[in-house]
Amino acid sequence: MDTTDVRIQVLETDVAVLNIRTEENRAMTSAMFEALNDLRTVTADLRTEVTGLRTEVTGLRTVTDGLRKGQDELQSSVAELRQGQDELRSGVAELRQGQDELRSSVAELRMTTVALRIGQDELRGDVASVKRSAGNLESSMKRAEGDVADLKAGHIELRHLVAGLIK
Repeated sequence: MDTTDVRIQVLETDVAVLNIRTEENRAMTSAMFEALNDLRTVTADLRTEVTGLRTEVTGLRTVTDGLRKGQDELQSSVAELRQGQDELRSGVAELRQGQDELRSSVAELRMTTVALRIGQDELRGDVASVKRSAGNLESSMKRAEGDVADLKAGHIELRHLVAGLIK
C-alpha cells in the first residue's frame, strides 16, 4: 500500500466517524427540541396556574376589603348603640320626676333594652362570624402563598433540568 491508499483509508474512516457523530448530534438535537417543547408546555401550564392564583388572590383581597367594611359598619353600629344607651340614661333621669310617667317610661325602657340586648347579641354573633371569616381568609392566603412558592420551586427545578440537558 502506498501513502495515497493509506490517506484514502484514513479519510474514509474519518468520514465514517463523522457520519456517526452527525447522526448522534441529530439524535441529541432532536431530544433537546423535544425537551424544549415539553418545557414550553410546562411553562405555559405554570403561567396559567399563576394567573389563576393571582385571580384568586384578587378575589380574596376583595372579600377581605368587604369584611373590613362590614367590620367598620359594625363598629359604627356599636357606637350608635352606645349613644342610644346614653340617651336612655338621660331619659330615665327625666322620668324620675313623676311616678305615673316613671311607670309607663320604665315599661318602654324595658322593651327598648330587650331590643338593644337582642341587637347586641346579634352584633356579637356577626363580629364572631367576621373574625372566623378573616381567619379562614388568612389560612387561604397562606395556602395560596405556599402554592406559589411550590410553583416557583418547580420552575427553578425545570430550569436546572433544561440546563442539564443542554450541557
